[in-house]
Amino acid sequence: MADQGCGATEVHHRPIQCHPELKIVGGTMPDKSIQDLLFTDFDGASVEDPDDVILEALDDPRYQQRVAPLTEFLETGSNPPYDRFLACCALASWAEPAGYRAIVEAAQAGDETAWYGELVERRYSVDETFVELAGAVRISKDFAREKSTEGDRLAALRALVGIADRCYFDWQLAAAIDDSTAIAVCDDVAATVRRGIAALTHGERQPFDLGAQLSELVVSLITVDESTTVQLGYELARIDTAPGTLMRLAAIASHGGTLASRSFGEYLGTIGDDQVRAVAAQITARRAD
Repeated sequence: MADQGCGATEVHHRPIQCHPELKIVGGTMPDKSIQDLLFTDFDGASVEDPDDVILEALDDPRYQQRVAPLTEFLETGSNPPYDRFLACCALASWAEPAGYRAIVEAAQAGDETAWYGELVERRYSVDETFVELAGAVRISKDFAREKSTEGDRLAALRALVGIADRCYFDWQLAAAIDDSTAIAVCDDVAATVRRGIAALTHGERQPFDLGAQLSELVVSLITVDESTTVQLGYELARIDTAPGTLMRLAAIASHGGTLASRSFGEYLGTIGDDQVRAVAAQITARRAD
């Protein structure tokens, strides 16, 4: 969805309906009420992608007229799972407590969530719904501040971090962790990363690149707890030397300010492939200037 909140919103979110790498497993024809609420813009025109409506709300207060019916729709368990998922995405993107509560409940249920598997990422053939929910948390930052629902947003973020060792989030979850939330979720991230490392150590594998996902979570802590970030980086790099993981972990050396982060960058250069060594050498040279 979007990087920042109201006003000049930079959109980086891929459409829920139409992205070629996504496959909707449930029915592609939405329930009529969700059609009215999320497939019709605020001027009454039909849209193909609910993101058009969700993101339009960042600059159009008329979205508020849809909060109550969307909340009722989400909380009615007999409604189609995929359509309830869309309602959850919208409400969470708009920093509504009902949306955040539904995310917490979804994280607690994991693959037992009603809409789990309704949206599938084609590359890995894994559930994509948690990616979208993390994106909703990410873009709701400014709305949450305006509505004083930061506590609900943080609870949703914590719940998602807690399952990131077994559920796919792409880059969205790490991107939802910024300076305003990193301190609060630092312990949660560390615990999740260490569970993921333990799983990798014991040969457990996920259908997605778990090491890369964990590395992005590690890097998200660099501005608030560099010591923990470096330590987690070493722990992960010792068990996963895949280029994708090490290249992401190189951001620790790039963004860190201590000797420990610089030494970590040099360490990556000793265990990585040619590309990793080249990046590590560039970072070392830059920090030496």
